[in-house]
Amino acid sequence: MFKEPEDFIVEELPLYEPSGAGTHTYFAIRKRNLSTLEAINRIARELQVHTRDFGYAGLKDKKAVTTQILSVEGVAPKRILKVEQLDIEVLWAERHTHKLRIGHLRGNRFELTLRDMPHDTLPPIKALMEQLVTEGVPNRFGPQRFGNKNDSHLIGKALVKAEWETVLHYMLTEETLQMDNVARRMQQELARKPIEKVVTSIPHRLRKLYLSAYQAHLFNSILEKRMPHLGKLRAGDIAVKHSNGAPFLVGDPMVEQPRADAFEISPSGPIFGYKMRMPTGDVLDMEMTSLADEGVRLEKFRKVVGIRLPGTRRPLRMPIQLNEVSAVDGRVGIRLRFTLPAGGYATVVVEELLASI
Repeated sequence: MFKEPEDFIVEELPLYEPSGAGTHTYFAIRKRNLSTLEAINRIARELQVHTRDFGYAGLKDKKAVTTQILSVEGVAPKRILKVEQLDIEVLWAERHTHKLRIGHLRGNRFELTLRDMPHDTLPPIKALMEQLVTEGVPNRFGPQRFGNKNDSHLIGKALVKAEWETVLHYMLTEETLQMDNVARRMQQELARKPIEKVVTSIPHRLRKLYLSAYQAHLFNSILEKRMPHLGKLRAGDIAVKHSNGAPFLVGDPMVEQPRADAFEISPSGPIFGYKMRMPTGDVLDMEMTSLADEGVRLEKFRKVVGIRLPGTRRPLRMPIQLNEVSAVDGRVGIRLRFTLPAGGYATVVVEELLASI
């Protein structure tokens, strides 16, 4: 569907502006055909600083042209502006008082070009996009959340269950060993370290990525059980206010449903963790049954390979701001311009369109 990186353009919308003072430097990059972590690794090597000194608000797609903000501690803006890397352009750099953290963004603006779509699909696509504006988009995690081999969540599950052999099974494949320095180092360490020590030597950021992928997988499974009525409240739901993300327990769904119909609130699903706000009644039973079917207990999320997973709630649907649906030059191709809140996946919007056409 997306033949070139330019067919998938993303612009990050920051939550706040840098203050102009502090030990951290915020800077915007435009990257092409590079993942966020690949871009950070390249920049870190050029600046001769550790990747742990960098912060980012969200991971951006690889096969795309993306603009996003990063932060780095202890590096002057003028040094950042001199960075020269293939397929990375530094747009600006300003000082700030603290590190950029995951989720510190307002949303993302997308421009997608669907190259294989005939122009006669324009009217139904417009109608479907307008329906999504009214009803919301399923807030599932997109396939890129689960890695190139679609196994990141399986590694995360094995980490939660302390199944170290399974972790190695997925991480030390022949293909991975040829391409991945982390995997090669792990294989070398197996000769002199216990298997658990080898697993816990996986870089912290990578371990956290695997665990987040497993949390995302569990959320998606709950969302599918609530389809297609993602805006319908149930007694015992934890609803989330779209204006500020505040969660609250739904006592009487009949009282709160008009607010959901107006898209002020939505029911939520679990990002499992030890501090997660718990629903009640049938909603709680469904979520706990889903976890039990995985052979996992909630208390396992308290601390996994040195990482605490507090958990949170995620709305089952997300609002979409539609800017444009148009035909591109030539005989085929549809262009979509829209904005999603932080954590929303444009690929899910496309999945919904293709499933309905």
